[in-house]
Amino acid sequence: ITRPELFFILFYITYRDYYSAEIGNPDIRSEYINSFELNYKKNIGEHTVSATVFHRSRKDKIERLRVPYEAGVTLDSMANVGHDYSTGLELSGQVQLTRWWNVNLNGSLYHYKVKNQYKLNGTNEKSTNYDIIWNNAFDLGKSTRIQLDGNFVGPSVPTQGRTDAFWYVNLALRQQLMNRKLSATLAFRDVFNSARYVSKITTSDLQSITRIRPNYPLITLTLSYTFNNFKTKTTQRKEDHDLFEGTNH
Repeated sequence: ITRPELFFILFYITYRDYYSAEIGNPDIRSEYINSFELNYKKNIGEHTVSATVFHRSRKDKIERLRVPYEAGVTLDSMANVGHDYSTGLELSGQVQLTRWWNVNLNGSLYHYKVKNQYKLNGTNEKSTNYDIIWNNAFDLGKSTRIQLDGNFVGPSVPTQGRTDAFWYVNLALRQQLMNRKLSATLAFRDVFNSARYVSKITTSDLQSITRIRPNYPLITLTLSYTFNNFKTKTTQRKEDHDLFEGTNH
């Protein structure tokens, strides 16, 4: 179950800029997701490969919709647009190239279909979606690690229009101090300034193109201190590409 965020339901109009406004939807419902997966994993020495065949369906999909509002101004709102279905394959591999260089490569390829039930200038769409994440970890001694990851996201089809493909690279340096109790991480997101979000909507009464370019450079410094010597549980995290503000859907 995915519940709507608070700002999705606040029923008043706010202007994001001169050309776009948004309003909440108090009638929005939670999403319900069914997922079926078949997994295979193989360890080859220090290396690991895995494959997952999956089918996922989502009821009452929450998505951002756009309609004309005033002359030169569009109005956005979150709504339950219908159902969507994803069927495909995920592949991942972890390779220890050297004692100090570890590589993780993850990719997915799937058929995507959205069944529009909102009937507000939306259509039933199909597409072949794909994405690749390439992560490199370099251990420079016992307390220093450099992480370099590349991300490529293919084009997709929401209920309205189409979203173009984009790619970006992140770089981070982590240094542990004070017997590994203090950790400092310097992160540089979108190193090559390549990330571009482009969404195109064409309906009978609206033609809209949204282009978002993240702030550059985006550099953060994070300090953390561990008071107790405990191990955290490792979970698989899916990249959410949160470089683009205002694209939650």
